Amino acid sequence: MDTAWLNFLPPFLQGLLVSAGIGLILGLEREHQQQAKTLHFAGLRTHPLITILGFVVGFISDHYFPWLLPAISLGFAFMVAVAYYVQANAGSLGLTSELAILLAFALGVLVSVGHPGEALAVAVVATVLLSLKDEFQWFIKQITESELTAFIRFFVLAILLLLLLPDRHFGPEDLMHYRELGWIIILISTISFAGYLMLKFTGSERGIFLTALLGGLFSSTMIAWVFGSRSRELPVLSRSLGSGILLSSSILYIRLPLLTSLFSKAVAVELLLPCGLMLVASLLFIWFYTRREESRRTETTALPLGHPLDIKNALWFGVLYIGVSYFMYYSREWFGESGSYFSGIISGLADMDAITISTAKWAQQTDAVAYSANMIIVAALSNTVFKALVSIIRGHSGMRRQMIQGFGLAIIIGLLWLAVRLF
Repeated sequence: MDTAWLNFLPPFLQGLLVSAGIGLILGLEREHQQQAKTLHFAGLRTHPLITILGFVVGFISDHYFPWLLPAISLGFAFMVAVAYYVQANAGSLGLTSELAILLAFALGVLVSVGHPGEALAVAVVATVLLSLKDEFQWFIKQITESELTAFIRFFVLAILLLLLLPDRHFGPEDLMHYRELGWIIILISTISFAGYLMLKFTGSERGIFLTALLGGLFSSTMIAWVFGSRSRELPVLSRSLGSGILLSSSILYIRLPLLTSLFSKAVAVELLLPCGLMLVASLLFIWFYTRREESRRTETTALPLGHPLDIKNALWFGVLYIGVSYFMYYSREWFGESGSYFSGIISGLADMDAITISTAKWAQQTDAVAYSANMIIVAALSNTVFKALVSIIRGHSGMRRQMIQGFGLAIIIGLLWLAVRLF
């Protein structure tokens, strides 16, 4: 945390103000949670006093008496333990308030040793956790045993992948990295699990579209893979999942000009027209198709949710990622990277960011603005074709026509724009 704006104050007063602020953050939340109780333990005034106590004790211990901090800490912990014992005898067995008090003292000490930013970050996270008590209790009541098991499996999978996978590269010229591959599998599992939860708690279409929008910010290819698999599991939602795939893919047409503008504004301007046309066409198609599906529904029934976590699907995507990466590597080895359009087609198969950034930088150095814009659109079309194939092959037969029409519309617009430019 940068406290330069407090430089007009002595360091001690800076720490004192930050400690008091941290205590107020925790105290406000505790006071609000306990306001319905006739008697409550440590509220708005107590927490700032405790963080100030921790700061003062840490400051004195650091500058004058090193023994003071451990002595006061033991005494303070004993006092909190006695308070808990008294409340437990009165029938209150919760430890939350007592732990919040100990945390407030520790954060005051943390500020005193020169880490105000870290202390404030911990206070914010702790306050969020404390304030979500009702939401956590509601969530636990809603989930089933199988969903809880899937939730545990998800975290076990994440921990095992990150701990067991070695931190080293493999493949020709260190093409792949074990832990990077693990993160990709975790991300696929996260998208799948998040989509399930949104489907459960927000309804079918809203949950699908929220997952598509959020997932599209990271990788619309992953959304195509996950939603395609989910459509086989839930055929009744195949058309809604298809609209989600198209919505996620349309985010690419926003990302391309924005990302390119960071390195070459001239190329970004060139991309505005084709990306804008493909974006508008995709959104209009999604809107029209969704409205048409809504008009065909005659009754609302409880929809199946499928499996919360599909680990096999995530592992298969990892295999696909390895295969595409090797294909791209050997294609470049055989055909070179001299700026040909074939290079753009290969590069756009799985990773649009890399080809977009490298092409924009190259344009800034060579002033080949028009050519660079063409290259990025070629890569985008390649990426769109790849997602269309993933959706058609992985998806339920009920969404294939929708995928062909939706992706085909964007591809035709991109090809027409390229044809006008090239011929």
